[in-house]
Amino acid sequence: MILLGSFFLVDSYRQKIIQATISSEQLSRLDSIEFFTNSTERLNKLLTAENRSAWLHLAKLYAKKNADIAYQLGNYYLIDGRIMYAKIWLKESVRQHHQGAMLALANHYFKTKQYQESKSLVLPILENDAALVLLYKLAIQQGDTAFLAEHQEALSGLENSDFYQELVNFSVFTAEKNKLNPQCNVSVQLFATNLNGLRHGTKLITQFQQHKLAPYICLLTPKYIPYELVNCQDNSHEKISCKANVWANRTDISSRYVGLIVEQGGANVDNGIMYIDQQDNVEVLAHELSHLIGFIDEYPLPSQHQKCQQNQQIPFSYNVVTLTESYFGERTEIRKRLLAKLPWASLIKDSTPILTKQDQGWKLTTPVEYLNEIGIFLARSCDKSANIQSYKPYYHRTQLEYFELDFPQSYIDIMALAPKQYLMPSYHFNVSRDLAQQGEYKQAREILRATLFR
Repeated sequence: MILLGSFFLVDSYRQKIIQATISSEQLSRLDSIEFFTNSTERLNKLLTAENRSAWLHLAKLYAKKNADIAYQLGNYYLIDGRIMYAKIWLKESVRQHHQGAMLALANHYFKTKQYQESKSLVLPILENDAALVLLYKLAIQQGDTAFLAEHQEALSGLENSDFYQELVNFSVFTAEKNKLNPQCNVSVQLFATNLNGLRHGTKLITQFQQHKLAPYICLLTPKYIPYELVNCQDNSHEKISCKANVWANRTDISSRYVGLIVEQGGANVDNGIMYIDQQDNVEVLAHELSHLIGFIDEYPLPSQHQKCQQNQQIPFSYNVVTLTESYFGERTEIRKRLLAKLPWASLIKDSTPILTKQDQGWKLTTPVEYLNEIGIFLARSCDKSANIQSYKPYYHRTQLEYFELDFPQSYIDIMALAPKQYLMPSYHFNVSRDLAQQGEYKQAREILRATLFR
């Protein structure tokens, strides 16, 4: 009778497990009776039967005394995107000293930028390989150069050395000059302030190889620089702006230009330094790089932009000029004078007009019938400046106006007429300017005198 009663009790509790109604007390009684079946077997049977609700119910009952099951629950909720529940069960597993849970929760904190919480979880288990890797990511993120140096030997000794080699390639441990390709018109040394930025820079370099500008601009393997050193304005809604003084102390830059990748902010070029963020794609990169070598934006520039204050005395870019709109006199003579002011003059066919008849005199513009020719077409660059009109050689919109559009081959042809004619000054100009603003006039002059790029 006792055995028969136990049989019915066990069967009843098994049904309650399947129905997700068993209580903690009933489960404890079942475990004492059916001691030859453990928690893992019960949970696996539910998974095999694809009874997810029963699995969750049973796992929660076991988790408070079983670190592995609490860890499984935490991971389940992480994958399901229910972060609050994931954290509850991972913390429960951590309370029971489960290293996997410590790592899972620390990785979550790292991804959500809760760096101190992440560090406090994995620092006690530094001997764990995965913990050491995460601590290195944290050290790079937070600019903890002392940690980077102190544990380099331990990191290099990991069985999987790919991560260590990646950091070596990113100059995390040593600062050496990258070799320049003499076939490139210009080179840009990329830097990034965290591991995601370094990896993003590497990805952009690969993608940029397919761009039309790639034969003329060499991007050098990104190097690590702590964020605190570059001293950037921390506003994601404004263009990126950082102090240039730090570059004066770098002995590992052999390029004319510097490109800095930060977490957030608006991409832009400031003389010899290009700024982009970790969300910018290769189209944005190409657009900004084109400024370094002499192309100007074709979307409306700020009204105070220096190129839109007066008509040009001499050309200042490959693709935009600022000229008077109306002319009077003999057409042939006017055309001759105008062509002398255009960087792309030699690519305009004799049969392509650049002046259109108006009531009195001539209006500077190529008629729309010639939209597929090189000519003189209205540009939007100086639209915000009431008295200045800008022009471009190409009727259609380009990557200089919208990142997603094509960079026309005709612009490459124009650049080939006078390579390096409109290059931005090297990054040393930025360094000198910032030093001068701080009153360090002697050092500012020395920086410019020592510059190798002209």
